[in-house]
Amino acid sequence: MTTLQNLTRKDVLCFTLPWLTPMIATAPALLLASLMPAANGALIYLAAVLITAISTRVWPALLCALLSFVAYNFFLTEPRYSLRMLHQEDVLTGALLALVALITGQMAGRLSEQVTALRASERWNAQQMACARALSVCVDGRALVEAFTLQLEDALDWYARKVDTDMTLPAGAPRSVTWHEDSGGVTVVFREARGQPADAIRLSATEPLRAWHRERLDVLVSLASLAWGRIALGELLKQETLGKEREQLRSALLSSVSHDLRTPLATMIGSVSSLIDLSDSLDAGQRAELLDNTLSEARRLDRYIQKLLDMTRLGHGELTLDRDWIGLDDVISVVIRRSRPLLGDIELKIDIPPALPLLHVHPALIEQALFNVLENAIRFSPPGGKIWLEAIHEGDWLHIDVRDSGPGIAAQKREQVFDMFHTFSHGDQYAAGTGLGLAICRSIVAAHGGRTSVEDSPPGQGARVRMTLPLAAPAATQEEDL
Repeated sequence: MTTLQNLTRKDVLCFTLPWLTPMIATAPALLLASLMPAANGALIYLAAVLITAISTRVWPALLCALLSFVAYNFFLTEPRYSLRMLHQEDVLTGALLALVALITGQMAGRLSEQVTALRASERWNAQQMACARALSVCVDGRALVEAFTLQLEDALDWYARKVDTDMTLPAGAPRSVTWHEDSGGVTVVFREARGQPADAIRLSATEPLRAWHRERLDVLVSLASLAWGRIALGELLKQETLGKEREQLRSALLSSVSHDLRTPLATMIGSVSSLIDLSDSLDAGQRAELLDNTLSEARRLDRYIQKLLDMTRLGHGELTLDRDWIGLDDVISVVIRRSRPLLGDIELKIDIPPALPLLHVHPALIEQALFNVLENAIRFSPPGGKIWLEAIHEGDWLHIDVRDSGPGIAAQKREQVFDMFHTFSHGDQYAAGTGLGLAICRSIVAAHGGRTSVEDSPPGQGARVRMTLPLAAPAATQEEDL
């Protein structure tokens, strides 16, 4: 509507100024006629022609020049109030007025049209930039279609709306954005790949489709095509990233299971060998203890084998996190029970605030991740040292910190410790591990939407590893499960 209003105002000026400005110029010309030569009055009419040319177009300026010549002849030349000219110099002045008015009016009119076209071009360039910015922030197809609908309305001043369509592309056809016109307006179609239905935008034309409409549609649709392709690449990259992270998690957990299979097997072999070789010298209590150890390690081995099967399914995209609601204190109690044989004379200090929110996680995986961090802290703590295990509730996140009393980790190596098979030791006092524990921990926590990092610690107070897990709203998660 704004464009129509501007055109109407321009048309009004084109029809009124050629008649009005000569009349207005006549008044000062008559008042000053007694003070200056009649030829100078032509300059007043020349000013009226220039004003008309700047404010309108070429043809109103030419009409104003003709009327100004007639008014100059009628009011300022002898005989006055007549179109006759008795003096030769008046004829020459009038002719020069008409010639100068014609030339300057035409030049001013063309300049006015060029300025108008330049302003329209600037507005169009600004609209293209606004469209590009609006489309660049869209992260999915639905947001892109909605943003492009608004941009089309603003650029063409037509009513635009999203419509349903049954159009599809054959399988394997590329994504594309096209437009076509019909008697009622224009339809912009966003075609999905792999035979999926397409989205469409319907533009109701308020005027016949012109060349500049088609040019703008071509430009805007090309911008939408670039954004459409960017979203497709982003989705592909996301899928590849998720696949890579899933493979890393599978590899890390598979390595962990393979590493831990040795301990229960060695215990079972030792217990059974003792029962066979020393059966006559063992009393009932000793035999029961060996059998109990064998059963316990067999169950532990069964859990490891189950994880190995899960990793196999993960490699084929079949494994999902078996989440359940669990308290952090339950997780910590299991980890402490598993870590007790490793602690020796190392003191473990626990600081868990009361009434912490429940975690919606895979309990066994989180237990394994925390155990790996604690095992790493035990390895690098000196005899008689201390380990601090703390929990911090911060907004929608729960931080679990494990700090040891060892030599600490240099700032430049804080990311390297999470790499697969990366190990380092401090002389003979602290033995290097297998380089799997922290890598497994980061993969497990990342699979839950969290993060793992090495935080700053006071000088000489060891290393502090932080596991950060998101806190899910119970009601929302229950609705999702349903």
